[in-house]
Amino acid sequence: MRSNPNDLVQVALAVTAVIILIVVSSRLVNRYRLRALRLRLLTGTGPQRAALRTALAPVLREFLPLLERAGQDVRAIVLVPTLSGADGEPLAAAVEQLGGSSAFIVRLAYRIGSTVRQPDEVAGALAEDLLYLYRHAASVSIVRQTGAIVAAQHAPTPRPTGRNGLAVLPRQATQNEAEETVVAFKPNPLGRNNNQGS
Repeated sequence: MRSNPNDLVQVALAVTAVIILIVVSSRLVNRYRLRALRLRLLTGTGPQRAALRTALAPVLREFLPLLERAGQDVRAIVLVPTLSGADGEPLAAAVEQLGGSSAFIVRLAYRIGSTVRQPDEVAGALAEDLLYLYRHAASVSIVRQTGAIVAAQHAPTPRPTGRNGLAVLPRQATQNEAEETVVAFKPNPLGRNNNQGS
């Protein structure tokens, strides 16, 4: 049987596609492993660690690629039981630079004093630290900041509701004499109205 040149081209394309697929998938798996290996949880029970991984995953997905593009290398993110500063003061997080290079280690405290931090608090502290590193690397200058008190919106005070569930509006000042006089209705001295049945 003779081989057709089109058959060789198809085989070559299939082999090339398989090789490209293997290379791309291996790089994706390695990148995922590197990110997973960067996060080291040295404290907490199994369910606590699972909750922390769930809370920290979006922060890692968002900030680590930005930092890599900016030339910063976060070698490890370590959750330890507690952190303390040089003066013994408890810390929420600490960022360490390795030998003046662009490599960093972020340490997060799981407890501050005697209180255990919630996973969202730990994720917030990590996001602040990674954002600081990105601003430092990308030389971002902050143009405007808004304080937390100004940005908070106050809920309107609830209005009293009537029997039908509608809001009772405050009565406006009287407009004419008819509204100013109060007429008291007296009960009928004869009893019931004659038109009503007994």
